[in-house]
Amino acid sequence: MTRLLLFCVVAVWLVPTRTDAQFDEVGIFFGISHYSGDLTERKLEPLEFNRAWGIYVRKKMTDRFSMKYQFTKGLLSGKDGNATVESALWRRNLSFETDIYELSAIAEYYFFRLKKGEYGISPYVYGGLAGFYFTPYAEVGGKTYDLRYYRTEGIEYSSYQFAIPFGAGVKIQVNGMGSLGIEAGLRKTFTDYLDDVSGYYPSDLIGFVDGESMNLRTQLSYRTPEVVADAPELPKPGGRRGNPENNDWYLFFGVTLGVNLK
Repeated sequence: MTRLLLFCVVAVWLVPTRTDAQFDEVGIFFGISHYSGDLTERKLEPLEFNRAWGIYVRKKMTDRFSMKYQFTKGLLSGKDGNATVESALWRRNLSFETDIYELSAIAEYYFFRLKKGEYGISPYVYGGLAGFYFTPYAEVGGKTYDLRYYRTEGIEYSSYQFAIPFGAGVKIQVNGMGSLGIEAGLRKTFTDYLDDVSGYYPSDLIGFVDGESMNLRTQLSYRTPEVVADAPELPKPGGRRGNPENNDWYLFFGVTLGVNLK
């Protein structure tokens, strides 16, 4: 409940609601989203690029500095089936997907001056603060399940989290009409549960009978028997399920199209 309250407070702060707010530009973002964590063997997994879109407003503070407030929606996904045979991660057989909803306040610094109403082009860097919502789910037996609900590692975690967005891009200012841009940005999160995988197998899982789990929670937590015929009936209690030493990341990459309001 505390995290939910904090998320709501930050959301209100990130997107100003004053009717007299003098924004210079409104625009859209569309591109791809990607996740990096316990279910991606590589930092960038081409098989897990997904569509993302967003809307934003921008306030030009100086010729080199702007503030942007943005809402972005994307899809994050990962699965052990993408891992190489040599790594043996495929034996764990875990997978997930989650929609992610992000509100962000971002400061942009342009290397070249972009004067109002004039044509110009400049690379830029950015950084800021974001709040996001996620809820990982997985499909078993043709049905989709909310992994957070089943506490597959015996841990309760919040769907509301914070992140630090940072990245770079190039903006083309088209006279007084608007702008085109391309940007890429990482999100450093403070959770290791974007994928519902972090630490260890819980000790209270229920065993299998004739190859079928006696408990749905066991099926969602321990999926090795689906791909390994001689797999143990249960994982070793407290056995390693993920890597708790590193939090998960996600990114957005795409293009922006803005229209001047003045």
